[in-house]
Amino acid sequence: MSAALPTFADLAAGVAGGVLSRPRIAIIGAGSSGMAAAAEMLQRGLDPVLFEARAEPGGLWGKDPLSALYPDLVQGAAGQLPLSQPGPGSWAAYTEQCLDTIKRQGLASRIFTSTKVLCVTPSLHDAGADLLIASADRAAAPLLRHFEHVVYAGGLYHTPQMPAIAGAERFAGRILHSSDVRDLSRFVGQQVLIVGLGHTALACAAKLFPVAQQLLLSGRSPTWLVPRLLHGTPIDVAMRALKETFRHSYQARLWDACREHGALGHAVDPSSHEIDVGRQRITVSDSMLGPLRSGMVPLRPALAQVDQRTVWFADGSTCQADVIVCCTGYQSQAILAEGSEQPQQLVGNVLHARYPGLWFTGAPALWGSPAPIAKKQGRLIAHAIAMGWRRDELAQAVRPYVNYDKAATRLPFGFEAADFNGYAHMVDQASAEPSGEHAPLADDPVDYAG
Repeated sequence: MSAALPTFADLAAGVAGGVLSRPRIAIIGAGSSGMAAAAEMLQRGLDPVLFEARAEPGGLWGKDPLSALYPDLVQGAAGQLPLSQPGPGSWAAYTEQCLDTIKRQGLASRIFTSTKVLCVTPSLHDAGADLLIASADRAAAPLLRHFEHVVYAGGLYHTPQMPAIAGAERFAGRILHSSDVRDLSRFVGQQVLIVGLGHTALACAAKLFPVAQQLLLSGRSPTWLVPRLLHGTPIDVAMRALKETFRHSYQARLWDACREHGALGHAVDPSSHEIDVGRQRITVSDSMLGPLRSGMVPLRPALAQVDQRTVWFADGSTCQADVIVCCTGYQSQAILAEGSEQPQQLVGNVLHARYPGLWFTGAPALWGSPAPIAKKQGRLIAHAIAMGWRRDELAQAVRPYVNYDKAATRLPFGFEAADFNGYAHMVDQASAEPSGEHAPLADDPVDYAG
């Protein structure tokens, strides 16, 4: 697949020949989020180029991805493009689908593979940022280029985040990250503690439950464990329907529906008669609800400390463990220049509040992003750039639809962003042309690899 796409050598040649003087927009990452944003930009006459560190595009679902994901992690990223979501072992087929989509959407000459952005230096005064771009193998001299707009679509799943566990140096067993849960034979007959109650934790639990001698889960945040379907409807669809129909009693009705279907609350106020999705995590799992409700897989509070084979929890209880699996997410990539990484609330969940022209796309929502979210974000970014929107205009456009009072989720580089409720409606309203069609390309497409 990579033979059909340009590389860093082509980029360097294009810069030397003056071909790359025209693009105003750089997209970091050619996964589904980056390609969705680029496709939306092309439809509005914008001129993006994409830089992909891997030899092939595809992001999470590409063959041999540059991430610590385990192969059968369930993600909706593939659904952000008009592609079918792959199952385990189908990465190669998905990669071929990506190439077909790239060709059809006119992206083939705009994606530079084996090309890594080493550093982004944003400007406080002029829009955009300087990008230090190099070949993935660092075999050639890097390039420094300025772009008026930079869209980060590099994903969140590169460097595992391991928590600081008191007494870890004395623990006689193994402490692993969820990305290391691959060879299940390593867990046969073991006493396993899973730290975390998110989707990854429940996916790991489903894999380890049949082989472990004992399995426990530890969670520190209020969490509702819910089934995939409510009255035969996928839970995300059911939640939207409830919210639209019962705006004022939405939380209580959601609680009733989930309770009827065997939902289980962990560290949630037992006197509460509602599910507050702004302050309580919702984790979807069909396979583990039965074992958890029956007590076959005990739920414990936050892990406090470990020593030898003993684990202490926040309530003073203990258990024995041979393996601790930390389902604690991934670290942000340090790509911004030193001194730039100051926490900021993103405007509209896509634009940096401090640096004009610095955009973000592809981040998950609080309890599992619906598949089209990156396509929606890409549409919003493309429309805002095409219309020349600044911070105030973008904030005004999204204010009626985005609830900034919801709990925040961590985005790359330490920035905070509110959840994405209302994105589907907001983006459709903001980006639709009066004729129902997108603006044509401003000029003939440029072959940046030529």
